[in-house]
Amino acid sequence: METLNESDNFAETLAREIKEPIEIGSVPDAAITRIAMPPGWNLLEKDDSKRLPAPLRKTATIQMNDVDCYIDYIKRHGSLVDSTIWCRADYAAGKVDFTAILNDNGEDASKAAWRDHVARFTPRFSTEWNRWSDSSGKSMSQLDFATFIEENRKDIVSPDGSGMPSGAAMLEMALQFEATQDMRLKSHIRLQNGGISMSFIQDDDSQTIAKMDVFSKFCIGVPVFWNGDAYQVEARLKYRTRDQKVTFSFELVRADKVLEAASNTVIEMIKDKTGNPFFFGNPFAQ
Repeated sequence: METLNESDNFAETLAREIKEPIEIGSVPDAAITRIAMPPGWNLLEKDDSKRLPAPLRKTATIQMNDVDCYIDYIKRHGSLVDSTIWCRADYAAGKVDFTAILNDNGEDASKAAWRDHVARFTPRFSTEWNRWSDSSGKSMSQLDFATFIEENRKDIVSPDGSGMPSGAAMLEMALQFEATQDMRLKSHIRLQNGGISMSFIQDDDSQTIAKMDVFSKFCIGVPVFWNGDAYQVEARLKYRTRDQKVTFSFELVRADKVLEAASNTVIEMIKDKTGNPFFFGNPFAQ
């Protein structure tokens, strides 16, 4: 009777003698052949799928920044049974994106899918939104503030009954700031409407005093996303005095809520036009 050691020695001897690889099987319909290579009998795979006239299934990872194109792609390549859409949103951080898995696991618990045909969509912020949100909270000199207001005055709106200044009024105020950039702040008085009245004095002429009214709040109307609807955003105007000079800044009030409202519009549009299952979360979380 042949012992275990004798069998091992026989296998090693056979491996040394065989000079050609042995094909031990192939994956059906995948153009992949598995081959055992002597003398170590390492199992190798040979993939000829790229030589086929067409791929065996759809795979892709694409990135889009237009919601209409995104919806069209999902409807073109996906299905109501096997495609899902996921949304990840962090409104406080100013982030929102979408992921569609066109070959996702379906409702059938016994049927698995590859989940490797993926379409991503990140809404692109509008130029106006970027300008105001990037400048929110930043301190500006009188001249810089006047320049900023002048360049973006068309975004300033005055809703009926709000008491908010118009773009023209903000520009007039900004120009007054520019004219007094070499003057010292003498006093300031808070007005009943929430604004501030400031008095400036010329360094070389103590009798020259310039007065101006400062608006404590104003409102802008800008689209959050490129090619999207405009939203009203309230802003608080702040100022600081140091070395008898004034610096100004503004802060957008609850910009995260405005982003959430704009995102909800996009979400409802995607849901309505695709009809696919929609989830909030990370579809590829580890």
